[in-house]
Amino acid sequence: MPINKNTGSFTPLIGFMAVIIATLLILLSGCSTGLDNSQCDMAPFFDHLPVNEEAIESFIVLGQFNPPGDVAPRPQTGLRLHPDTITPVYAPGNIVITAVERSTWLNSPFREGHSDYTIVFEIDGCRSISGNMEHMDFLIPELENELSGARCETYSTESETVQSCLKRVKIKKQSGDILGQAGGFVGALDFDLFDRNHRNEFVNQNRLRDGFRQAICPQALFIEPLKNILLRKVGRGGIWRTAEPVCGTMEIDINGTAQGLWVLDGRDVSLSGDTYNLFFSLALDDIMPQKYVVLVTAHEKFRISDAGSVVIGFETEPAGRINRNFADLPADGSIYCYMPVTDSPLHRAIHDLSVFMAFNSDGKVTLERKYHAPGESPCFIAEPETWAFSSAAIRLMR
Repeated sequence: MPINKNTGSFTPLIGFMAVIIATLLILLSGCSTGLDNSQCDMAPFFDHLPVNEEAIESFIVLGQFNPPGDVAPRPQTGLRLHPDTITPVYAPGNIVITAVERSTWLNSPFREGHSDYTIVFEIDGCRSISGNMEHMDFLIPELENELSGARCETYSTESETVQSCLKRVKIKKQSGDILGQAGGFVGALDFDLFDRNHRNEFVNQNRLRDGFRQAICPQALFIEPLKNILLRKVGRGGIWRTAEPVCGTMEIDINGTAQGLWVLDGRDVSLSGDTYNLFFSLALDDIMPQKYVVLVTAHEKFRISDAGSVVIGFETEPAGRINRNFADLPADGSIYCYMPVTDSPLHRAIHDLSVFMAFNSDGKVTLERKYHAPGESPCFIAEPETWAFSSAAIRLMR
């Protein structure tokens, strides 16, 4: 599966498949009889870092946006490792490994023969909490040997052929046990946690699968000082998130406002690898929510020609009709104008487009991308009374 080296995640279209597969594994692992939740009131459960501390460059924020596939807040988190770092991967606490998976690129222009490993686990004594460790370079022999009897399937993308082998297991590991190694090819370790008793709230719950609703922050399950070590690492590109919750959030929706997850009007679908380009997130920035709002989509009318889909960031203003917080828009159809940032370390500089947006009395959003010459945004060269949508505008619904 294609890998995005900037995030340590699968590239988005296939990435959605990875999220769905991982979520399915988690849900299936919880369907066994005799589910042991006797120790769930004993949190925190983790007393060992999953990799060596000196290997950690940053921690991926929960709810990261990474289009084109991750147009909704991403339910996966993980550790970016320092370049050229190799580190053992450890059991962070007492866990039960429920599945191991190996993906091998049989044909690829840049990684033919490479294998990538995933471990699916539950917390021993609180098995309603499950997790994945993905993008390991190899597993210890005990776990690798389990794959000799694995169920394998082969699939192809536009440029690659991949064999994926999966084996359900039940192997207990103690905190600090070495499970394998990370660092090499990908330079990251996904570390995702899901709680079957937790619900992230969205206005329309039917839009997202269980993994989005059950994703939780891993840091909360670590003892101090490990929890604080990992929270201080939440960020991207040397910019650290300080807003609460520092670990990030999946809950971008604010009911009755323009802020949140939207889908193209009239397309009553759930988010998947086939529908991702119909979705829009109008949300606070995942790293600096106190300063920026973002428009995230892979819709064809908002693609950037030389970079594909991107997160478009806007620096918020406290008043007026330019770059207002999405949650502040009145439900009266008034048009607000958004001009992308040009000097943010977190966002691509965009000089030739602006966005008109209105939150309507029917609870829907109207949106239109406006092209213009650099420095000639209608946000500044035209009076608000002259702003108007054209036939190119699109409507969004919850």
